[in-house]
Amino acid sequence: MSGLHTRARVLGHQGDLHGVELTLAPWAAYRLFGSPLGELADVLTDPADVLGPRARDLTAALEAAPGWAGRFAALDETLLRWAADVAPSREPSPAVLRAWELLNRSSGTVPVRELAARCGWSPRHLENRFREQIGLTPKRLARILRLNRAIRQLTAGGRPADIAAGCGFYDQSHLSREFTDLTGMPPGRFLATRKEASAWLAG
Repeated sequence: MSGLHTRARVLGHQGDLHGVELTLAPWAAYRLFGSPLGELADVLTDPADVLGPRARDLTAALEAAPGWAGRFAALDETLLRWAADVAPSREPSPAVLRAWELLNRSSGTVPVRELAARCGWSPRHLENRFREQIGLTPKRLARILRLNRAIRQLTAGGRPADIAAGCGFYDQSHLSREFTDLTGMPPGRFLATRKEASAWLAG
């Protein structure tokens, strides 16, 4: 189990691998898991460390299910049951959800001060609530969203200079620096090796 990551990760394994992967919006994970998501940022941890006995019960249900359709049905049933048991105090803040939507819709180009103003909060309060319910501060999440948009456009064959301007970077050099900082390699090398590695950016 992991929260949002501010660096790309390369994962590998030997032999066959099968399982069920579940990807949740951060605010949905906050609601279901009952843990501040800042504690899960940039880490990989055993689900039992976060969910306790619920993780073992879900694993047992998936193992006992007859086939993939049964496993997906068991997962759906479990998530619905967990959602029904959520206490009102665990509901994500509407202001955080609004800021999350604004950042996603703009691919990280809305300034933090503008986000805070739209929420009626100070930038510091927004950062604290975002770290709790999303896992990262708005500024760190915005960096990832901007880079993810740039990766999509570069992969589609766009010109780096045009992409840098359209994705909120100062110039092409700024895009290259952000690429290297967040992925560990410059854009050209990242794109060249992407087909050979299971690399991704959370966001």
